[in-house]
Amino acid sequence: MSVAHLAIMAAFFFGPSDSTPVENMRLSKGLAKLEPAHFARRALIKGDHLDDAILLSTVKATRKPGPANGAYIWDGHVQVRIDRQTGQARWEVWHDLTYSGARREISEVRYQIGDRLVKVKPSTVTHWIDYCPAFEMPGECSQFTRVVFEVPEEDIRAMAQSYQPQSRTPWLFRLKEARGEDVTIGVAPAEVAGAWQARYALN
Repeated sequence: MSVAHLAIMAAFFFGPSDSTPVENMRLSKGLAKLEPAHFARRALIKGDHLDDAILLSTVKATRKPGPANGAYIWDGHVQVRIDRQTGQARWEVWHDLTYSGARREISEVRYQIGDRLVKVKPSTVTHWIDYCPAFEMPGECSQFTRVVFEVPEEDIRAMAQSYQPQSRTPWLFRLKEARGEDVTIGVAPAEVAGAWQARYALN
């Protein structure tokens, strides 16, 4: 059995802890040590003169997920699609969540920039099931949900500029769920700042 399978099984036997107040959610020490340059150097860039757009992503930049409350993060990254003709950028945050129980129907995403509360609709919500226990073992199949949502460039810029070295404070997103089974995820400001640096290094 792979390490990934063991991690998933542990997640469902022991369950995510919702007892930690959201305001106390912190990046891991390892993730907090990473600087924007780490993410900028490892940014995945796809596209050339034959494509309509350039795609830049932090999907390969780290295996250290940010914190989450209400689910586990299987994968998470920031990406930007840059139109080759207009230069306009579409920034998105992608997260694959895993959890047990009923499927989470995410209908809204909320985050805060300064004193401003932002509410957006996810652009993509997809579901699948994987890692079902063997017949003789107790437990449920693992639910997976991919949530993709757009963040305006001015908000990405503000978060990139707010980066502070060694800070363990994440940028929090609340994924609102129809039955109240909300999930709160944290993104490292260094990751956002690194993606920002890599995007403008393309010019």
